Amino acid sequence: IGFTTAAWGNSQAGFVEGGKLTKKMKREGKFLPGDLQIAYNTLLEAGVPFVETSELYGSTSRKSKLSAHHILARCMDENKDFSPLVTDTFEGSLTKVLANGSVRFGSRSVVKALEASLARMGTSTIELYQADSALVYLGGKSSLSKGLAQCLEKGDCNFVGVKNMGKSGVKSMVKKMDKQGYTLTSNQMEFSLTNRKAWKSNLIDTCKELGVIPLVRNPLDGGLATGKYTATNPSGGEAGGMAKFKFETLEKLQPLHSVQETVAEKARNRVQREQRDLKEQFRRYGPPPKINTDITTTQVAINYVIAKGAVPLVDITNPQQAEELLGCLGWGLSDEEVDMLDGAASLCGY
Repeated sequence: IGFTTAAWGNSQAGFVEGGKLTKKMKREGKFLPGDLQIAYNTLLEAGVPFVETSELYGSTSRKSKLSAHHILARCMDENKDFSPLVTDTFEGSLTKVLANGSVRFGSRSVVKALEASLARMGTSTIELYQADSALVYLGGKSSLSKGLAQCLEKGDCNFVGVKNMGKSGVKSMVKKMDKQGYTLTSNQMEFSLTNRKAWKSNLIDTCKELGVIPLVRNPLDGGLATGKYTATNPSGGEAGGMAKFKFETLEKLQPLHSVQETVAEKARNRVQREQRDLKEQFRRYGPPPKINTDITTTQVAINYVIAKGAVPLVDITNPQQAEELLGCLGWGLSDEEVDMLDGAASLCGY
């Protein structure tokens, strides 16, 4: 399990450079750099070091050194007791934002982009470097694979992966990396209870068969998959809050929301029983490891992604979200619970 910095430094996603947030601003999802530091510390200190970032995240705040890269650098500098496993992304042809309008092409651009990312993050190496294939890249997959191989050879990253590649693309990239003498580690995609295309198309299974780890961004589908926003509670319980999704969309999801509540209750009861049994077993040796038993529908949605064999990268912008993510640890969904969720999602057309 991991978290993403996708909203960090992005004012349109709620980022505020400084000052004090009012209650209204907090309800609107606004967050400060200090909130990100606390959330970062909370996650790393609890054993969740896997953090995903990108040269694109918060890039409009780069001049003020408040892009996602710069904020992550501050977090790492403030908390040197714990080392994150950082994943960064080469965004290919997004040149107007990322390369002053100059055209990116060939393997060298891949290497230079990572060098620039490392400089912004104030580090000499990262765990995983991904190449985004959503847009056409001059030089194609051959140049991308060569560039990724060069990043590994330089020691700028320990592993390499791709982003947004379909089944044929992943198979091709695995072969190209093999020719370079390296392994393709991951493929990042979108997947959630309310967006199951990657599962229905067998993309996740194909990745696993190839030994490629499926990384999942947006595992809560912008909040739609949380089960928090329903036809009878469109504001998600926020006092004075506005409906986040159309009523027609939420009404269509009623069967899934009902099953999410049922699964949360089943998982809650099961984990409580297991904890009681462990308490008996650990009586001679002290208390057993503490595991969350107050399971929410949001945590069910996150663990659903894990149950499908993928690694969710959850958007984190405040300490409360960090705590909820930690509540996913130490328990999982049963096969029966996953089947229930699959059936309900299919019934809703997902």
